[in-house]
Amino acid sequence: MEKLQKTKTIALPSGRVIPALEIGMWYLGEDAGAYFKETDLIRNALDIGFRAFDTAEMYGHGGAEEVLGEAVSDCRDEVFLTSKVSPVLSGYDEIIEACDKSLERLKTDYLDMYLLHWGTYRSRPEEVLEAFTDLKEDGKILDFGVSHFDLQDFKEWLSFENAQETAMNQAFFNPCHRQMEKDLLPFCRKKKIPLIAYAPQDVCAVAYQNSVVCKIAENHKTTPRQIVLAWLLAKDNVGVLVKIGRASCRERV
Repeated sequence: MEKLQKTKTIALPSGRVIPALEIGMWYLGEDAGAYFKETDLIRNALDIGFRAFDTAEMYGHGGAEEVLGEAVSDCRDEVFLTSKVSPVLSGYDEIIEACDKSLERLKTDYLDMYLLHWGTYRSRPEEVLEAFTDLKEDGKILDFGVSHFDLQDFKEWLSFENAQETAMNQAFFNPCHRQMEKDLLPFCRKKKIPLIAYAPQDVCAVAYQNSVVCKIAENHKTTPRQIVLAWLLAKDNVGVLVKIGRASCRERV
């Protein structure tokens, strides 16, 4: 099996260095009959060099966390695990309980990163931040951040007490959706908070048919999809979140 080529890393505000290329678990854990197939997919990803994985309690109603936990159970200390709390849970006690359940499903006693899923649905940011801060002090999470926050949401979030420890923001960012490049990315760079691009290859078909993209891919003996990933990975302070699948475990990125 071909090994993953060495990819770039990005630094969290704490100075911790993490892989810039992560594998996402969306759509996994929904079918109990696919449990062993999905754990094998993750182990294949581990075999070729992936060391960062992103999941959420919403994915498969916790099933994705169970799949991931099983797959990395014998190499937990070698991987960077991110999970997300449901956006409908904004109370302090709810978040503490949700994190404990995620840890149980993931078969670990800590998360490397814990994110608030979908900022537009938050109603009590102070309680969310209090819960995140206490979870961090208790060692159950090493860092916390947010997901799907645009510039306005993110500025508001960072204005609250304890929010200055925020260590990540995930955003929809690819060659066909570049608004983040104009506003959120420069802001994140200024704050030294990594921006993680999700759905990097969820682009209009014309992007893969673009003559320049195709020519670059031809010159480098690779595919247009890989060129799109490389375009994102080349950006300072940007990480990339890709979906897991057979293609994810075969293609060099």
